Formats: sequence, structure tokens, C-alpha cells
Amino acid sequence: MTQKAKKGDARTALDGILSLATDDCEVQLCLASMTDGDAPDIQRVQTSQDVAKEFRSVIKKTIERRRKDADKGDLVLKEYDAQAKLDRHEVEWLDLTAHDSIKSQLSSLANVESLDAFSADDSFVAKLRFYVMVLRPQNGDPVLFFRTYTPKKELNRSALFAIVSRQGTYDRFTDSLFLFDQHVDCVVRGDELFIFNKDKFQKIFRFYEMLIAGAKQTLQAIQQRVPIDDFAAFEAACEGHLQKLSKLKNIASKPYLRSITIADLKKVIKKYSLSIQTVGKGKNEKIQFDTSDK
Repeated sequence: MTQKAKKGDARTALDGILSLATDDCEVQLCLASMTDGDAPDIQRVQTSQDVAKEFRSVIKKTIERRRKDADKGDLVLKEYDAQAKLDRHEVEWLDLTAHDSIKSQLSSLANVESLDAFSADDSFVAKLRFYVMVLRPQNGDPVLFFRTYTPKKELNRSALFAIVSRQGTYDRFTDSLFLFDQHVDCVVRGDELFIFNKDKFQKIFRFYEMLIAGAKQTLQAIQQRVPIDDFAAFEAACEGHLQKLSKLKNIASKPYLRSITIADLKKVIKKYSLSIQTVGKGKNEKIQFDTSDK
């Protein structure tokens, strides 16, 4: 399937989300805490009907806001670009089939009922990273609405304190109190991920960290297979640029990387008239990295 066709499928998936009748859907809240591994520890929160109604309202407002943009023809869907800034009416899209690092973090949400119940354990709460509002329609896949979260949003862990009236006398409120807002950072349905807030999305899934880690492995593979003059400068230029890191991740998934040669590269340079030079001859020939023309 071409990238254009995939984007068409993504637009269809987004339109499907925007057409959901949220009042007919069940809502489940889950909290996610950082772990030492690649995947977060996600626990489901047992909530009252009133609390579930509040989270359904957040989802409904998010959908209605984007639906209005779509109805006016203002909603723009773009492929994820690490460097581009998102305008309010723009949504970015990621095909999760090409991003195993994110899919692995979502795997436990495939069966929410099997998750451990949230018990407000101190070690779990201290490392809270995001929460998920799971919307279950009567038909079709569930929709996951993500929002960043920090321990500071638990009132007992913030610099703020609350007082509450008890029979006319105000006393300090000491029970655990978790604060939530009205925003959504990104949405997932099936293998489609839609980004509303790029910075928050990258924090939720540690996407930048994953790109850095993957880029280092890819750069090592490139160094072994592709002779590049002043490789240290090339490496530094890649690691300091999110878009280059994203491209490196795509390169790492290509089977040709294991067998590519300088001769192959020279054919491509010639075929597409690329402004890339080589230095040296024979076994010492290398691609010249020009810092002024990255």
C-alpha cells in the first residue's frame, strides 16, 4: 500500500472517531507510571458513574471541537514531522505498524479488564506519566485518548494545599486528590495515532528518547556499511535534529542497509543528480559529508 493510500485510510479512521456518539459509549480511566523497561505500568481506575461522565465530557468536547473544524473544511491531516509546528486546526498522524516502540507501550491496553486495579501505591504515583480515557463504542475498536500527567497533579504532592468545610469549620484536606483537566494530547484507534499536541505526545511515549536510542544503533550500522568522511560530524548533525532522527529510524527498517555498498550509493547519486561528492579512491573511497549542505 502506498503512503498516499495509508494517509487516506488514516483520514477515514479520523473521520470515524469524529462521528462517534460518545453518549452511547462506555468510558474507562487508566493511569500509567514510568518503569525501567520500555513499556509503562498501566492500571485501571475504578470510578463512579459521575466520574466516568466527567471524562466522557472531556472526550465529547475534544471530538466536537475537531468535528467543527472538519465540517468547515479547516481540519488538516499531516504525516508526523518531528520539526514542524502544529497549528490549532492541524492534526498529525503516525502509522503504528512502523513504530513498534509505541505499539509495545500500548499492548497492555488491548485488554483493559485484565489490568491491575489502581491502588494509589506511592511508588506508582511518584512516577505517573500519563492517563488514558478508553472510549468503548457499541461497534468497532475502542478509542484511546491520552493526556500527560505528573505527580504534581496529585494535590498531596504539590506545593498547594486544600481546606474543606466540615460542619462550618474549615480543616485541611488530607485525602488523596488527583486533578485532571479538559485536554487531550493524542488519540489512538487500531494502528492509527493522531497527534493534537506534539510536545506532549513525545513525552507520553518517550518518542524522542526512543528516536535517540534507535538512531545510535542505526548510526552504528551505517558506520559499518557506509563509508562517510568525517563520520563524527555526520553523527552529531543527525542526533541534534528530530527530523533526521525520524528518517534514520526509517532507514533502520530497510533490508537494503545490510548489503549496501559505495557503488550502490554512487549509482543513486548519479541517477538522481544529487549534490553529493565522494573523496578517495578504491577501498578508501567515502561519501563526503558537507556540514554546509546537510
